[in-house]
Amino acid sequence: AYPTRHLSASFRFGPEIADLARCVLNWKEFLDVTDPFKITGLGKHTSLQSRAMVARTNLGLLLKAIEYLAANPAIQKIYFEGNFHSYTYAEDGASLYDVLNLYNNKRYLIRDRLIKEMQSVKELEDYISKTEDPELAMMVEIVKKYGNEIPKIIQNLKDKHLKHDNKQEAEMIFSTVHRCKGMEYDSVELANDFITEEKVKKTVLELKKENLSFTKLNEEINLLYVAITRTRNQLIIPETLLPTQFTPEAGSDKIRLTREAQPEEIRQEVKEPVLFEEKHPPKAYSVEAFRSRHRDAYKAWTPACDSELTGLFLEGASVKQLSEYFGRTNGAIRSRIAKLNLER
Repeated sequence: AYPTRHLSASFRFGPEIADLARCVLNWKEFLDVTDPFKITGLGKHTSLQSRAMVARTNLGLLLKAIEYLAANPAIQKIYFEGNFHSYTYAEDGASLYDVLNLYNNKRYLIRDRLIKEMQSVKELEDYISKTEDPELAMMVEIVKKYGNEIPKIIQNLKDKHLKHDNKQEAEMIFSTVHRCKGMEYDSVELANDFITEEKVKKTVLELKKENLSFTKLNEEINLLYVAITRTRNQLIIPETLLPTQFTPEAGSDKIRLTREAQPEEIRQEVKEPVLFEEKHPPKAYSVEAFRSRHRDAYKAWTPACDSELTGLFLEGASVKQLSEYFGRTNGAIRSRIAKLNLER
């Protein structure tokens, strides 16, 4: 085996980010992994031109994207690292639309085997409380908060999503930590779905009782380290993710903290979902205008698109409405309806 050599200095970020990253890696001491090393931050970047939102999970990122656009409706250009459609799926393959169909009591539209077995969202929540499945919990949170506005919200995200060649124009970039490995941004904001120090300690005790490996837990710590070190200048991080041994420098703008709303604040929030404006594109008379309007006309249909189409069709949406929603021709919509054997 070859000897391990740790990166001792980085010119990407400065000393405060380096100190935070080191404190996170020190959590491995709870795993009986004692191999401390020093990270020196030598970066002196001051630009805030490129901004990114980074999450541990697909659904955690999707929720952050929805909340961000709801709070910043003027934003018109965003970019998702990787395949946008994948962000509506959990790692085990369950779709956000499966939970939405369960919410609407349309179990015949559910594709995921586990969710199809559930009789209600309440039963699914009971399952989540026993298994502590974070992605399923995130799906339920999104569905309960936004309900049947979800298809319109997803379409709004798709409308503002830039092509890869135009990524540099994005006002905000969204990515899971897996997809942004090796990348860097001027400012990075983290979602609140990463491992915490409290969770590390609790999980270590559970794994020791069962005499199980720490491999997965070690990887979760590494993922938070990777997420933190994607920034060149500024990090916006939930205070729940901070190590107890780390204290941000007073008056510094390199690390900004966010916090979760307290129960009283949550009760005072407006419960109605945020409605995104509907777009009515003009009639197309040229090839360029046609392609602009029917932006997805030549793309393959995905399972997520089929699920959306099925749900909207059965709810009474017309061919014209579906055409505008999916960015395809009326003929393409009719052809897909026939292929899926859909009947009202």
